Amino acid sequence: MSKGIESRIVWIFSALILSIIFLFSSSVAEEEMKAEPIPIHMNFKESARFSPETSGDIERIAMEEKYSSHEQNPGGGTPVDTRNKGDWTKMGEWESDAVLFDITLSNVVFNLWWVEDPDDTDYDAALDLRWTIYLDGNEIYQFTDEEGRTCEETRDDPCEYAELPNVTFSNTDLIKGQIISLKVEMKAFQAIYIYYDNASRDSGMKVNANGVIFGNNIIKGQTISFDFIEAWPTRTDEATEGNYITLIVDGVELDNNQQEKGYPRIEDGAVYSINGTDFTSERITWFVDNEYAKMDKSIISFSYARKGSTTAEPTLINVADRLLTGTESGAEEEGILGLPGFELIIGILSLTLVSCYKREL
Repeated sequence: MSKGIESRIVWIFSALILSIIFLFSSSVAEEEMKAEPIPIHMNFKESARFSPETSGDIERIAMEEKYSSHEQNPGGGTPVDTRNKGDWTKMGEWESDAVLFDITLSNVVFNLWWVEDPDDTDYDAALDLRWTIYLDGNEIYQFTDEEGRTCEETRDDPCEYAELPNVTFSNTDLIKGQIISLKVEMKAFQAIYIYYDNASRDSGMKVNANGVIFGNNIIKGQTISFDFIEAWPTRTDEATEGNYITLIVDGVELDNNQQEKGYPRIEDGAVYSINGTDFTSERITWFVDNEYAKMDKSIISFSYARKGSTTAEPTLINVADRLLTGTESGAEEEGILGLPGFELIIGILSLTLVSCYKREL
């Protein structure tokens, strides 16, 4: 076989091997991501927004609003007037952003921080509530609670209403671009105050939803990085400031506000594919000051609200479950460079090509 033909065969073989590596690496880089349902609490926010985001600022004062529905019934010959609850009175309708990818909602729980008006006539409020969920403006669910709740605490120390409805909330699909909203109405014998939009007054609605996708984790030196993608974008700096998303190392939960300067570091993470669309993830990187810590045994605690919230328990993620070690970035760089034996393959091909080139000379 002539040297020219031999070299061409080697070049073709080399190109074929590199093409196979490239195709394999591309499939790794564009790994189709899927999410498991986790508890997500949709908070009432200022300006009638509806979002998983909870303010991480413990100094932020909750929104306070007063509502009443009652009507007076004249005494009619008796010395005392009485009241009825009147008609349903709307307290607000909060609307979400459009979802960025398809998700499914289930298992709804409603909650509201409230208190009876301490300056009103001494009636028991016997509060009734009605909750109505809309999808793109169309009603899809309604729950009416006429148990007649009371709360005689102070405005500085309101009560929390949290109720799992006795009306089944069927699995509900949200298609990319759709918007969900929640209207709340009240009836009571007495005026009430409601509170929302701060760390300790997280009124809203909890659902199970596959609205957060967890990407790869990276250990590099004394740092651990965590990628995630959200159907409803939130401010990651708020979540870290409030210690809603934290790292547990050797059984100890790290305080984000006590991290070494510059950590937790928040930045764009790897690119992942969801339903055929590429998304750039959010990345949080923590510094672990104990160089002997068992980094790969660490746990990420992910929540949208303060620890101890009755409606937003954290999801625990084992770092080792999706671990990439010794890399600066995520999934998209695990393609060619992440293939086992890649350096050896390149070395052999390089030596072969050099040898053939010299023989041709």
